[in-house]
Amino acid sequence: MSDSVTFYSRLRSFLALLLLPALLIACSGQNTTERPSNPAIDDQARGETLVYECAETEFVARTSVDEMAVWFEGRHLILLRVPSASGEKYESDDVVFWSKGEEAFVEMNNQRFDGCELAPKRVPWEDARRRGVDFRAVGNEPGWYVEIRHDSHILFVGDYGNTRVLMTKPVSSTEDEVSIYSASNGRNEVKVEIIDESCTDTMAGDMFASQVTLTYAGKAYQGCGNTLTSDWE
Repeated sequence: MSDSVTFYSRLRSFLALLLLPALLIACSGQNTTERPSNPAIDDQARGETLVYECAETEFVARTSVDEMAVWFEGRHLILLRVPSASGEKYESDDVVFWSKGEEAFVEMNNQRFDGCELAPKRVPWEDARRRGVDFRAVGNEPGWYVEIRHDSHILFVGDYGNTRVLMTKPVSSTEDEVSIYSASNGRNEVKVEIIDESCTDTMAGDMFASQVTLTYAGKAYQGCGNTLTSDWE
């Protein structure tokens, strides 16, 4: 089998694994799931998303046992794990990635980019983008987040992860320049109101493009969010 056939075969298999959570949601007949989340199990099922910021470039990576999917601006490829005297090393035809602890570099097109550092605060947003999420918002006291896929579902995770609500078939509307998304299971409703005005996170001080009010089970949550305009392709 040629190298190109092997590469695309691995690529199709890897992308199939990435799309599995979305397919399971789409194929389920349930309109809502309300259960405590288990971060350890959830993270294991999803794999691991990493965001690296280097001196002159940045990229997003998705790891599996023996492979790493990497998204540079305008380019996506699969790197294979190779033996390394120390640290972890992945390669393709013209790309090499190496990391050990917090130290990492990437070589691409005969150019080396040093000083690559992990950006963990960006990981939830890039992971949501990978899963096709259109809008994501976060809030504090208690910590919560919401993810909206326009054609699929609203996922609300509240009370520092102890509450997890998934409702399908969201309805959207606009009232006085406020974008509204809502979904119901007949017992409870999740309603998300979005105003396109700058917003500052009350704890971290991060800036966002939108102000968000989320209402669930009679309780209102205030937070900030961003539209995720592109996916990983």
